[in-house]
Amino acid sequence: MNINTEWFVDHNYRSVVEAINELDAEHYSLLNIWGKASYLNPQFGLNYDDLSSLNRLFVTGHTLPQIVSELRKQALTRKVKEAASEYQRLPVSDNAEALYESLNNLINTEDTTADGSLDDAMNQLDYRLNHQVEKGIKTFDLLDDIVGGGLYGSMLFTIGARPSVGKTAFSVNLAYEALQQDSKLEVDYFTLEMGKAEMLNRFISRHTGIMSQSLRDPASSLSDIQKSVVRSAIKWLKDHKLNVYDTTPMLDQIVQTIKKNAAKCKTNKYLAIVDYIGLISVQGIDEQRPKLEKVTRELKMLTNDLHIPIVALAQLSRGIESRNNKTPLLSDLRDSGSIEQDSNVVAFLHKPYADNVSAEQLLIQKNREGDLGKIDFYFDGSEMLFKEIKQT
Repeated sequence: MNINTEWFVDHNYRSVVEAINELDAEHYSLLNIWGKASYLNPQFGLNYDDLSSLNRLFVTGHTLPQIVSELRKQALTRKVKEAASEYQRLPVSDNAEALYESLNNLINTEDTTADGSLDDAMNQLDYRLNHQVEKGIKTFDLLDDIVGGGLYGSMLFTIGARPSVGKTAFSVNLAYEALQQDSKLEVDYFTLEMGKAEMLNRFISRHTGIMSQSLRDPASSLSDIQKSVVRSAIKWLKDHKLNVYDTTPMLDQIVQTIKKNAAKCKTNKYLAIVDYIGLISVQGIDEQRPKLEKVTRELKMLTNDLHIPIVALAQLSRGIESRNNKTPLLSDLRDSGSIEQDSNVVAFLHKPYADNVSAEQLLIQKNREGDLGKIDFYFDGSEMLFKEIKQT
């Protein structure tokens, strides 16, 4: 991909690109790039650690074309401003022509991320004809079957529920099952209602079966054996890649965090969970409907651009409480039809039996890649446990 060094304002970044252009592909390494940049530019101001940090930033094969396109547009925009300033200073024909040319270049900039080509998709399909590929991130067996093998890249999976049904507990179980089945998976959990300590207690409770309430004052509430079990659970979590974010209420913060962390992960090795989308703040938008539309659109674009799954929790409207049949419907999604429109899969968590508080059901009401259906669960809120009930 052609990247012009003149697009960079910072001379250090420009030197890095010059060094990459000078090197043969087989010699691409951080050490070689750093050495070549230092040789080409005696004023090169980045050390090897700086270059290593740059290498970890959120650039992937999916995002690179868009970044290059934006870089070029910014460079052309600067040229327009410079030409306009020069013409304002000295309104002669040469400066007018330069301004016209720079404007024309900016207007005619091609967006390489939207050329309509199917080449990449066709090459991937051709590869899959003779090669088995991972279908997705595994969680619950029955859920994996319904969604076509697991949580797959480009999936926005929305789970709606009324308050106190257990949607946060279900998402904890979803993350736990995914981590249990793949120790190399990285999960980013964005909680907008709880703190890190409370979320940690929920994961510990799920792993150990110890009531989460007992973890609030473990020194006096737990026996020595239980304390040992908790320490083992802490070690288990340390050995897995679970990140909990409780101070990122803004959409931009969530988007940037997902971009940064997903870029470091291989295919099917990253999952983001957002609890819940109705609490996300969007700069410049206060009304709930347009805010939710912006949130779901951004999350959906992230799944496509980064080829990752995102699980988004959503609140259902109060109207469901006034109906005789309280089975959730797509129309119950609160405040916005964009949730249904942008989601690949929409499921509802509800209690199907008024006389059985331990029975929960997950209804798959929309599924672009598979069938609709329902999954019955046993739920123990004190232990944060959701367990599939498999029909025999």
